[in-house]
Amino acid sequence: MLQLVDRRRSRSAAAMSGKMDELQALAAVILWKSGHFDTFDLASVLGVGEDAVCRTLQAAWHLERGLA
Repeated sequence: MLQLVDRRRSRSAAAMSGKMDELQALAAVILWKSGHFDTFDLASVLGVGEDAVCRTLQAAWHLERGLA
């Protein structure tokens, strides 16, 4: 099954926006916890991709629950 993947279309890493620095990540978590912002708003304010915000919030969720 894996050999049937079209490698020209399989570029999941290319769609990622890159990394956030520590201050952006902290701001994203704090603003998210306020309950007033969604991931699109946070990405716009912080100047990063929405996928980076989502990954950061997911990592924070795991850390908060002791899963990481």
